[in-house]
Amino acid sequence: MKRLGWSVRQGKEYLIKRYGKSSRLHLSDEELIEFWNYLDKK
Repeated sequence: MKRLGWSVRQGKEYLIKRYGKSSRLHLSDEELIEFWNYLDKK
């Protein structure tokens, strides 16, 4: 997220919008992999 220039708030907003969760710690393994792949492609 830092590489994208996202603030903590922007990251939380994305997670809430996409997954309905406010922290990466609450993501399932599958969701976490999907999120990391999304960040990697940005």
